[in-house]
Amino acid sequence: MMHPLRRDDYTVGWVCALDVELAAAQEMLDEEHPKLERDPADNDENLYTFGSMSGHNVVIVSLPAGRIGNNPATAVAAQMRATFKKIRFGLMVGVGGGVPSAEADVRLGDVVVCVPAKVFGGVVQYDVGKTTASGFERTGSLDSPPQVLLAAVKQVKANELRNISKLDEHITKLERLTAFKRCKAGPDILFEAASRHEGGQTCDKCNSNQHKAREPRNSGEEVVTHHGTIASGNQVIKDATVRDKLSAELGGVLCFEMEAAGLMNSFPCLVVRGVCDYADSHKNERWQAYAAGTAAAYAKEVLRVIPSTAVDKTPALDKIMNQRTTKRRLDNDSTRKSSKRARLSRRKGKFDDLGHDEDNRTSSEDDENGGSGDDESGSSGDDESESSGNNQSESSEDNDSVSSGDTDSVSSGDTDSVSSGDDESGSSGANDSENSRVDEQTDSESESESQWQ
Repeated sequence: MMHPLRRDDYTVGWVCALDVELAAAQEMLDEEHPKLERDPADNDENLYTFGSMSGHNVVIVSLPAGRIGNNPATAVAAQMRATFKKIRFGLMVGVGGGVPSAEADVRLGDVVVCVPAKVFGGVVQYDVGKTTASGFERTGSLDSPPQVLLAAVKQVKANELRNISKLDEHITKLERLTAFKRCKAGPDILFEAASRHEGGQTCDKCNSNQHKAREPRNSGEEVVTHHGTIASGNQVIKDATVRDKLSAELGGVLCFEMEAAGLMNSFPCLVVRGVCDYADSHKNERWQAYAAGTAAAYAKEVLRVIPSTAVDKTPALDKIMNQRTTKRRLDNDSTRKSSKRARLSRRKGKFDDLGHDEDNRTSSEDDENGGSGDDESGSSGDDESESSGNNQSESSEDNDSVSSGDTDSVSSGDTDSVSSGDDESGSSGANDSENSRVDEQTDSESESESQWQ
């Protein structure tokens, strides 16, 4: 029996919620490692399974019995991250309720993988938001899976197209256990959305006329992988009408589940779900074991295509989270500064408009009054005074000097100096000073906020 490894030797964190999901994950291990001794100083209450899978050291944890949903998932993953500081990325693996549609022929036992699609990063929390006059408005966003995992998803897909994927091999290995056999799950029946379940653990009493006809798959494949958005929330969806309505509002999702939203922003991971029901009133647990097995098999295939060197180059989760926290703080600071500058700009624009209107009114009055009165009185009065008191030639020379010399000097020299020099220096200097004060005030607010975070 091998000696226990150190905590820092484990680089992959695997999270699941149900006992059947935990069993499927443990069966995917190539080798199970001895338990590690617990540090009495730890506050970690999780129970872990250790082992190697596809060349990687993996630590597996499940949510406690009776605890499901986003909040318990967040707590369990946070304890794992604190205990195993060298984990590079996570895998959230289990079952979910499929959403069949014209765009995606989702069937029981299929695998759904979260990848960025349309406006979402792979997972959307559909039950968080605010109620406004126009109705419920979803708020917030969730991070995408780590780049190394998204690259692996693409490679797995390429391997499937080349018929060199080992997914079926992993599933076959698991089906040696009776609980995980596909034949034990029963028939795959999809009912019309309006159909309602008629009592009992099976659908034997349900109206068979409401079965939705589907052609056998041309490929003959029992398990198909779908890539797109996974909807996560703190409630079980057991109504096909609600399922389809939510999916349409979200732009089309592939399945519903209850834990992923609690992990994406605190435990960077790839979410993999095996379809065990159709999120309708006919929901039961007969397909859970097989679906948990197909999801675990896919997760193992993802790890198989990731070289250990790629894992070594990936930053640890703590470093990734620190980088994300810093980026969010800087983004928030930038947003606050931009909004303050916009408010000041709008305020300044109003003052400029008022000043411009005042200048226009003053200029108009000058044109009406000063243009005729001042010029006439100035030219006629002064000229007459000069011509009556002095020699005619002196009057002529003086007038020419005033009109050609002094007037040009004032209009071209002093006026240009006032309009271009004073205005530019005044407006740019005031703006620079004001922007500086905004930056200093915003930075001060950011420092104050960071002390409380």
